[in-house]
Amino acid sequence: MAGTEPRTSSPRQARLRAWSLHLFRWSVLAAVIWLVREQHVWQEAQLQGSRQAEVTLDQIRRFYPDAVKLSRWDPKHGGQTVLAEFERPLGYVVQTSPASDPIIGYSGPTNTLLAFDTQNRILGLEILRCGDTADHLQAVLADRGFLDSYRGRSWQEAANRRDVDSVSGATLTSLAIAEGIVRRLGGAPHSYRFPDPVSVPEVRPFLPPAARLTAWDQRPGLFRVEDAAGQLIGFAGRTSPTADDVIGFQGPTDTLFVMDAEQRLLGISVRHSYETAEYLQWVCEDQRFLSRFNGKSLDELAELDLAAAGIEGVSGATMTSMAMAQTLVQTARAVRDAKPAAKRSRWAIAARDWGTAAVVLGGLLLAFSRWRGRRRVRVAFGLLVIVSLGFVNGDMVSQSLLVGWAQHGVAWRFAPGLVLLVAAAFLVPLLTHRQVYCHHLCPHGAVQQLVMNAVPRRWRPAAGLPRRLSRTLALMPVGLLAWVMIVALGQWPFNLAAIEPFDAYVWRIAGGATIAIALVGLAFSLLVPMAYCRFGCPTGAMLNYLRLQGAGDRWTRRDTAALGLLGLALGLRLLASS
Repeated sequence: MAGTEPRTSSPRQARLRAWSLHLFRWSVLAAVIWLVREQHVWQEAQLQGSRQAEVTLDQIRRFYPDAVKLSRWDPKHGGQTVLAEFERPLGYVVQTSPASDPIIGYSGPTNTLLAFDTQNRILGLEILRCGDTADHLQAVLADRGFLDSYRGRSWQEAANRRDVDSVSGATLTSLAIAEGIVRRLGGAPHSYRFPDPVSVPEVRPFLPPAARLTAWDQRPGLFRVEDAAGQLIGFAGRTSPTADDVIGFQGPTDTLFVMDAEQRLLGISVRHSYETAEYLQWVCEDQRFLSRFNGKSLDELAELDLAAAGIEGVSGATMTSMAMAQTLVQTARAVRDAKPAAKRSRWAIAARDWGTAAVVLGGLLLAFSRWRGRRRVRVAFGLLVIVSLGFVNGDMVSQSLLVGWAQHGVAWRFAPGLVLLVAAAFLVPLLTHRQVYCHHLCPHGAVQQLVMNAVPRRWRPAAGLPRRLSRTLALMPVGLLAWVMIVALGQWPFNLAAIEPFDAYVWRIAGGATIAIALVGLAFSLLVPMAYCRFGCPTGAMLNYLRLQGAGDRWTRRDTAALGLLGLALGLRLLASS
């Protein structure tokens, strides 16, 4: 109607629209990160699956009569989903290999297929490959009680199962299968072949005052031996399950070893073995061999070269005795290298992390105070950023870093200073109008600011860049972000550090492309202030896009580009998983 005024939104509506747009932008970033992570996890599952045995529909139809298809490898369970018509899931199958490959039965490992229903309960087992003899395998297959004992158990119940009855005539084979299932399903390490823990009576022949055994957190795998008064008098351990994969003539042996309070070996004895009784008796009667290791420290045992030390086996039982010696060395090495449970630190804060944190706090202070208007302060702090974050620590926000963290997780423990830097780069723009990283904490940005202040204005083009050229160059960061997503979602072997100049400050490892981008960007900055930041930096463009703009914010070409990048990421993810 003539004479009516155009409707204008209220300040409240404008703020709501601006915050909705701000939420949309951060949602786009979160969605892209999630897609990159999911694609990496999925790709890793396909890589692991390619190393496993091919399963056919005929092998699984006795568990799933309606099966028509097996899916690709699913990272949720590391197996393949079984599908009926119309893609209806019937359950899934997983293989114990390669987790079970180090577990040797009588003469080799076994790869077992576990069939689960949609409620994560086992429908049955199928032996896909067995390294043991045909007779041992046949004995296991003939004992339906052993295989059927897993039916109906949940994933967790099977992973934590301890009550396994071995198959008569195929003890090692059947117990190795049970251990392989536990290891594949993520259960706690357990030896079905040697289930009995070390007891005080076993230790007393070496330490007569022994009264109790307690687990020792400083050396996982060892027990503290204490007398009746609670005083430490020595240590004890056993070679199982650490060295159960070491086979002598016929099977593994669990050996007890006892050490004094200074962790020097007092003696060893056989706890239980699957070796031939005659061979085992010869070893137990040969005190010269059993005492051959006495007096050695844990570190000396761990580094012992049996051949170089001239250690020979017991005559007539060479394989049995040398296997025992090898299990002792292997266990000592595992105990020595195990990290003390009580001293594990959640954070590993080094001096460089404190330095980075101090610079980040300085940047925040500069961004939100009047000091940022003082040229000398800005120059001095810029030099500090260049030297500290650039040349010394190499702590910079880059696409290669962000993609790596999206795929593998954030380095909370080992790079807390860098985590703080990245947090400041993202969280400050989320809540304020400030772009603290690009303006105050980026070494390459600081170098460009110094160049801009050092070059006389008369050297620069008076009219600046033509508007059309400027708008065209501004699209370059968008194109680079698209390339980053293609590389990340396609799992391409491309070094993303090569598209940005930041690794040039870590000059010892910098590639030619990174150095060239840094030098060309700085040369361009002689003519156009902050040229690389404006026309070449994908990380800066992303951070600037996420900055809180204010109530007057509107949908722009950047939002259209972001929506297009999200569509590209989603399309690449669907294409890869199809």
